[in-house]
Amino acid sequence: MPSIGRSPPPSPLNLNVANDDYRLDVDTSKIVTEAPSTQLLNLPEACDKFRILIIGKAGVGKSTICSKVFGIPPEKAGVSHYSVGTAKEKVWYPLTFEGANENLIMHDSGGFEAGDLNCVNAITEFIEFRKKQHHLADQLHCIWYCISCNSNRPIQEAELQFFQKADVGNIPVVVVFTQFDKLVDAAFIKLLNRAMSKGNTQLDIPHLRELAHNAAVAQYEKEYRGQFERTFGRRNRVTITRIGIRPEDEDDTGPTSGVDTLVQETREILLEDGLKLLWAAAQAHSADVKLQASIDAGMATFWRAVGLNAIPFLPFVSAAGLYNSFNKILATINTVWRIPGCDRLIQKSKMRNKILQGCFDVNVFDRIGAQFLISINIFGPLSGSQTAMVLLKLIAGISLLYESIFWEYKNRSDGRITQESMEKLILQFQKSDGRSRMANHLTGTISTANAYSKEACLKELQKAIEYGRNEKFKNLIRKHTVVGGE
Repeated sequence: MPSIGRSPPPSPLNLNVANDDYRLDVDTSKIVTEAPSTQLLNLPEACDKFRILIIGKAGVGKSTICSKVFGIPPEKAGVSHYSVGTAKEKVWYPLTFEGANENLIMHDSGGFEAGDLNCVNAITEFIEFRKKQHHLADQLHCIWYCISCNSNRPIQEAELQFFQKADVGNIPVVVVFTQFDKLVDAAFIKLLNRAMSKGNTQLDIPHLRELAHNAAVAQYEKEYRGQFERTFGRRNRVTITRIGIRPEDEDDTGPTSGVDTLVQETREILLEDGLKLLWAAAQAHSADVKLQASIDAGMATFWRAVGLNAIPFLPFVSAAGLYNSFNKILATINTVWRIPGCDRLIQKSKMRNKILQGCFDVNVFDRIGAQFLISINIFGPLSGSQTAMVLLKLIAGISLLYESIFWEYKNRSDGRITQESMEKLILQFQKSDGRSRMANHLTGTISTANAYSKEACLKELQKAIEYGRNEKFKNLIRKHTVVGGE
């Protein structure tokens, strides 16, 4: 018979419940999951959305980029699609995307012309206004300044006016050279014509495309990025990247695209960890960025659960304490991924129970208690290392499940996650070798020797997730296999 124990009154630093008795059952159908909230991401103050300003002349491809990065329809991705007043007034109009991206506020400069300095002045006035706001939610968190590679004069009067005179303060700026694919296409045609003029009848097209890409990169470094740096110098709060998206290409992960790099560069230039998490939630392109944020947010919840210092922490004892921890971790990770449709589905106790079941490969019913704990090898009050191991398995399992849901959503033509599709993904993960590898790694590595070390727990969690990713859902389109890397 399993031993019976009751914990002391719970510390505010953990997620225990008031009556944490091993014999206590919990009715999961009576528990309400927290609504998605960026407060779960431990931001320094309330801030529900990432606020970004997109600047660029007409025709530079801002709408296409925003559609790819933020997962919103191209026809809704720019202020030029809305009737919001004069060109100078457009930048003040906040764009939000209910049902498509709940974590984003976008300001678009509109498509001003090359010599329209009045619009540039209006943009700098808007930036100055946002700089003076006291609350994080009202401030600008990042600026993208888009410049086309499809021009022999990338730096014109508007760029001189903005980068020499505008005071952006501590707002990070990403200079995005767009339409890089035009340089690649021009180089390819030049190489193709040269080869054909020499009478070559058997052309190595893939090799020519590789040469064209290399030539375009060299041209970009000299005539675009190089010209920008020669004109304005290198600045600490300004980073430069390039992007090239062909409308006919569904795959936006190739070397020409640069979408992954743009997402990563934006994350890297943000100073505050809270804003990095908020950016991860707002962008809808990179599973890697979301997964790394999922790990970070999950670990922050983990350390709030077990205590902030390397001291013995109060372990949960009952199924109620475990389910409370699971519920908090699920709500936090859901906020990071924020996949349309998931908010509604995880409000249902049966779906939450299936997710918990998927993490441990055990049966979960509406009422869980000592028998459930025994099924996951918890025989009485947990030690600190057991608590750490169980919580880390929850973070890893939920994160991996959300990654699979992310790809399912991206690959569905109707853009919907249904109850049936989510349940199928959970079952696939539950029975996968990847889940077993993840769980076995944490079981074998988390002990009293490292359970109180933030660095050690994070290291083993990342390894466990790698084991889960390498074996999981091989039929899904994958873009990376390294957590947090390009």
